[in-house]
Amino acid sequence: MRITFLNGLYPPHGNAGAENSLRLLAGSLQARGHACSVVTLTPSARPEHGEVDGIPVDYLPLANVYWPHGGHRPRALRPAFQLLDAFNPFMLRRMSAMLAERKPDVVNCHNLQGFSAAAWLAAARQDIPVVQTVHDYYPACPRSAMWKPEAGNCRSPCPECRLFSLPRRRLSSIPAAVTAVSHRLFDRLAAAGAFPAAAAGAQPVRIIRGNNAAIVPPTAPEHPAVPLRIGFMGRLEPTKGLENLLDAVRAAPAGAASLAVAGTGRSDYVARLKLRAAGCGAIAFLGHARPADFFPTIDVLVIPSVWEDPFPRVFHEALAYGVPSLVTPLGGLREVIRVAETGFVAPGADAAGLRAGLAALLAQGWDRAAMRARCRAAASAYDAERIAAQYEAVLRAAAAGQAIPEDAGEVWRAPPGSRPRRAGTTEVLHGT
Repeated sequence: MRITFLNGLYPPHGNAGAENSLRLLAGSLQARGHACSVVTLTPSARPEHGEVDGIPVDYLPLANVYWPHGGHRPRALRPAFQLLDAFNPFMLRRMSAMLAERKPDVVNCHNLQGFSAAAWLAAARQDIPVVQTVHDYYPACPRSAMWKPEAGNCRSPCPECRLFSLPRRRLSSIPAAVTAVSHRLFDRLAAAGAFPAAAAGAQPVRIIRGNNAAIVPPTAPEHPAVPLRIGFMGRLEPTKGLENLLDAVRAAPAGAASLAVAGTGRSDYVARLKLRAAGCGAIAFLGHARPADFFPTIDVLVIPSVWEDPFPRVFHEALAYGVPSLVTPLGGLREVIRVAETGFVAPGADAAGLRAGLAALLAQGWDRAAMRARCRAAASAYDAERIAAQYEAVLRAAAAGQAIPEDAGEVWRAPPGSRPRRAGTTEVLHGT
C-alpha cells in the first residue's frame, strides 16, 4: 500500500509520545514493504521536504495566527486560533494539493491540531479512505486535554468546546475506522459527543496501544529490599501530579524510599517543585535522562497523574526494562495493569491515595526479581512489529473498502445503558 501518515508534529519539530509512536509505526510498515510518507507542520513560512528514517516527510506551513507548540502564544489570539482550527480552509487547500501529489491508497491521521478536521475532507474529496488514530482529547476539546488547571478533569464539554468541536463532530463520519490508545480515552470522547457514528455502532473502533522499540534490558544484580528506589519520568507539569508524589515520599518512613525525578518543564514550575521537596534528601531532580540510563536505576516507576492521561508511553517503556509501575486510577493504564504482577494501582489520585499505594509497596515485601521477569514478558504486547501488524490490518481493510477485522486490536463498543452521569468531586479524585 501507499500510506500517508498525518500528524501535527514530527521530528525535528516534535519528539513527544505520539511522534515517537508514529515514527516507529511508519518505520515498521515501511520495512513490511509499504510505501510510507508523512505530512506534518512546520513553523516556517515555506513548505519543506525532508526524510526521517528513510521515509519522505512533507512539512507544510501552518496557516493560523500563531504556532501552538512552545514559544509565545498570545492569550488574546487564542479564540481566533481555536476558531480557525475548528475548520481551517487554508489547510484544506494545502492538504488537498499534497494528497493529489502523493496519491496514497489510505491516509492514517493522528494528531489533527493545526490541520483541523479539514484533513478528513481533503482526503474524502479525492476518494482516499481515512483511518483516524486518537492519542488525546482533541476531537472533543480544542485544548486536546479535557482539563482545566483551576478545575481539573472536565466532567462534560463546556460551551467553548461544544462550539469549536462542532465541525469535528459533523465530519467525524468520514474516517472508515478509528483507532484509540485506550478504552478510557474513547469512552470519554464518546460521552462528550465525539464520533457519534462510532457510539451508534456504525463506525468501527479498535483499541491499539503504544509500541516499543527493540530493547535489550541490561543485566543487573538484584538490589536490596530497602530503600525502595522510586522513579518518575516525564514532562514536569501540573497534570502529572508531582506535588502529590513529593508529599507521599516525604511522608514515608525515613530511609524507606528514595525518589528520582527525570524530566524537564517550565523553570518557574520546576522551581516550585524543588521548593516543595526542599529538606528531603531522599528526593533528587535529574533533569533530562535517557530511558536506558534511568530505568535500570529504579525498582518501581510512579505515574501519579491527576489528569485522565489516555495511555502514557513511559509505562510500557518501563515494562521493557522489567520495571513495574504504580499508577493512579485515572486514564487508560488501569486497563492493562495486572495488579501485583506487572504493577499496582493506588486507591486514589490525591496525595493520600499515593501515600497509601507507597505504604502498601513498602509493607508487603514483593518479589522484585519475579516481577521484573513478568514485566519483561508483558512488554511483548507492545512489540513494534505486533502493533504494526494490527495497524496494517486496519489500513488494508480501509483501503480495500472491507470490514475491519475484529482481531486488529481490541474492539471498542459503546458502554451499555444511558448517557454517563456527571461525576462528583470524590469520584473524579478516585477515578470511579
